[in-house]
Amino acid sequence: MADHVVVTGASGFAGGFIARALAEKGFTVTALSRHANDDAPVANLRWRRADIIDPGSLPTRFDALLHIAAEIPARCPEPDALYRRNLEPSRSVFEQAVAAGAKTIVFTSSMSVYGSVDVSELTETTPSQNPDPYGRAKRDAEDLLENVVQDGKCLSGLSLRLPGTVGKGSHHNFLSEALRRVLAGEAVRASNPEAMFNNIVYIGDLASFLARWIAAPRSGYAVTNLASPDPIPIRDVFGLLFSTARRSERIEIAEGGKRPFLINLDRAIALGYRPRSVRASIEAFVRDNLTDRPEH
Repeated sequence: MADHVVVTGASGFAGGFIARALAEKGFTVTALSRHANDDAPVANLRWRRADIIDPGSLPTRFDALLHIAAEIPARCPEPDALYRRNLEPSRSVFEQAVAAGAKTIVFTSSMSVYGSVDVSELTETTPSQNPDPYGRAKRDAEDLLENVVQDGKCLSGLSLRLPGTVGKGSHHNFLSEALRRVLAGEAVRASNPEAMFNNIVYIGDLASFLARWIAAPRSGYAVTNLASPDPIPIRDVFGLLFSTARRSERIEIAEGGKRPFLINLDRAIALGYRPRSVRASIEAFVRDNLTDRPEH
């Protein structure tokens, strides 16, 4: 097991959950954030306030880096700034991880690297078409990490292309907004209700995969899409949100809209990812938002 893991973006939904989950599994975790943290203390977890673009913002020695911090388009509408604020911090933390002797670096990338998707099933070899600045920054950061590993500066590198990641407190994605409406007693609008859907990652499954990876990283560089198995129709996705939340179903069918695509999981499964099904992921997501303690 890697003794010391550094997690960037720990004040956010995904980074915070993963930092705590790893600490609970026995890793020593340094959680980085630009903001002060006043959460209850967690064994094996120490907080460090820092701007990760600055040299020396990371500890001088650690075993693994999880780079989760990101500037999202909703909070940075200026295109050039959005690109810079994602790429340059990635460059900084990768360089600092190498200097610190990290054996593995994991980067949370995004489906945005693909830009406009016009295929029915997305694989890692699907060509990128006109990605926005956020997607370009994520793809360029993937290239930076691949070069770090290929140059022999780090033994292991992994880029994870994530769709909507959900759990207690998730935000700025399709399912999180839909659940907000459900819990508020509002109707949700469904386009292409019979189309199949698997574009979901439950945060507990992601944290478990990362714990296994850090404990026994594979050498070399890999990039993989993540999603959930056993797709279900969009109509059933919304139905599950209502039924699990014990709310009266209010689904409005909208005409048109871009048809969703499925995400191929073969490479992720080969790398050791073991997610719950789409149905189970949605149920866990809703239950998390109705309780104080999320599932793992």
